Amino acid sequence: MKTHHINTPFVVTKDISNGNGFLLPHVLYDKIKTVATYPVKEFYLQDIPEIGDFKFKMYKNAFLNDKLTIQAQLVKQNKEGYLVNITVTKAKSTTNYQERICSALFDFPAEKRYSTNRTAC
Repeated sequence: MKTHHINTPFVVTKDISNGNGFLLPHVLYDKIKTVATYPVKEFYLQDIPEIGDFKFKMYKNAFLNDKLTIQAQLVKQNKEGYLVNITVTKAKSTTNYQERICSALFDFPAEKRYSTNRTAC
């Protein structure tokens, strides 16, 4: 079984920031939505289904050239589906402290299993 805790680096570039150097929130959301699929990939035979529900909260802005870490962790697994928690942090340069930029919780539905009735001829 693969790990269910993943850290992904992410750098804010000029292409994904506005004129003032702020990271565009929809770009960050798209990136974390993709990273949220990493811990659950092994549970699906086909493509990962659309997210059933999610919560997304921004705490601080990220700026041009900020080096962020997107942490994805599978926090719940049951027959209804999987919950993946996301935390985006940035290291503070003066201390060994991580500043939280945003957090999210994604709910992925369980893969439907189809059974067929087979009879011998």
